[in-house]
Amino acid sequence: MKFILLSLLLFIITLPIFSAEISHVKQLFNTPIFDKMKLKYKQCVLVQGAQFAKVSTPQEAIKFAPIACKRELLAIKKFFLNSAFKQSVIQGLITSIKEGVEIDLVKTVYNERLKFLKN
Repeated sequence: MKFILLSLLLFIITLPIFSAEISHVKQLFNTPIFDKMKLKYKQCVLVQGAQFAKVSTPQEAIKFAPIACKRELLAIKKFFLNSAFKQSVIQGLITSIKEGVEIDLVKTVYNERLKFLKN
């Protein structure tokens, strides 16, 4: 009985701490600075992908466009390094951002190739 009460008390005490951490994460992702950096990276990758698609194969464009925008991605990583996240969590977030942009990149590259083939 004491164990159950102690567990319940511990849960009640730690609940505000966990909610504060979740709130901090949401605040970090909802900042205009983060949105601006993410949009800048996405636009850079899509523009580079469209340019590469005009002079190379779609596979090469998809492979090299994100590399051309590495500086923007490093700015996002630096933004996260200034927070309280662990390195593994930051790496996961960066990977997630890259994968999301690469999905849009594939669509952009193949649309560009279709325009090129129609002309």
